[in-house]
Amino acid sequence: MTGNLDDSCESDVLFIRLRLLGDIVFTIPAVALFKQRFPASRLHYVVEDRFGEVAALIPGVDNVLTVPRRRRWRDVLTFRRRVRELGVRTVVDFHSGPGSALLTLASGARRRVGYRTPNRNWAYNLLVDRSLPGPPVHSVRSQTRLLEAVGVAAADPPPYPPIAARAFPVSSRLAPLIGVRPKVVLHLGAGNRFRDWGEEHFTDLAQRLAADRATVVLIGGSSEEQQRAARLSRLPGVHDLSGPLPVRELLALIADAAVYVGADSGPLHLASLTATPLVALYGPNSPAVSGPWRREALEIVELEMGCRPCSQRRCKYGTIACMRNISTDRVHEAVSKFI
Repeated sequence: MTGNLDDSCESDVLFIRLRLLGDIVFTIPAVALFKQRFPASRLHYVVEDRFGEVAALIPGVDNVLTVPRRRRWRDVLTFRRRVRELGVRTVVDFHSGPGSALLTLASGARRRVGYRTPNRNWAYNLLVDRSLPGPPVHSVRSQTRLLEAVGVAAADPPPYPPIAARAFPVSSRLAPLIGVRPKVVLHLGAGNRFRDWGEEHFTDLAQRLAADRATVVLIGGSSEEQQRAARLSRLPGVHDLSGPLPVRELLALIADAAVYVGADSGPLHLASLTATPLVALYGPNSPAVSGPWRREALEIVELEMGCRPCSQRRCKYGTIACMRNISTDRVHEAVSKFI
């Protein structure tokens, strides 16, 4: 079923991807395709309030609407009123979870696009299969395929549009590190223990990079990552910038670095919006599905194991071998190509 937009008039269109950081980044090519097909459209994007900064960076988005992470009925009603005041005629739900499905239905839009699911089809009148027979499909391709329901050809998603991250202003905390060469940005976690490389590996890598006369900058938002950073920053040439960082400052820091190193997580995909080379550590997830959306300046470090990919609910070995057995030698070798 399709619901092509009227090319001859402006139309307000709403995209929904409530969370998470990497998943929001993965929708950027879809937004670019839509804007190319319907340049007169005004594009609105809905995220949870903690991701408003990220959505505001998406080229082509005219307006960001935020909703609370924990929504009550009054929040849904407020959202409904705001969307109707905008005159939104089409909603594309990139998320298609329970919360976003409810918001999609509450919008009252004439066209409501979402993934076909066992129990949320009631929210949509234009349904697209989430997966197709055959090999795994990258998340970017899955997101763009939703647009076929409204007449946007999505066979070849574009790369991320360039973002002038080097021009973003930075605080006095970051300023002394801008321009330092060579500089490696090292993300100390992944927000998920199944994708955690382990503090011993991070420590070993930081020591080797310092010996290579590289400046190492540590980032990480969780309390555990901040504790790790405090310990590792005692090493010579290692700087602790863990803790909350505005998205634009983080992008400015990464854009100024020789290389970014980290596991499959939101910061990795944010880093992929820059031209900075990436060394990406993949364990339970498959880079064919969730790898950075680029081909150049990218080194994927992973182990071939029959249990990959996995659900990340339990490890059959109990040791998370797919991550913890990635050697520091392999990662250091990959980083050394760029510094």
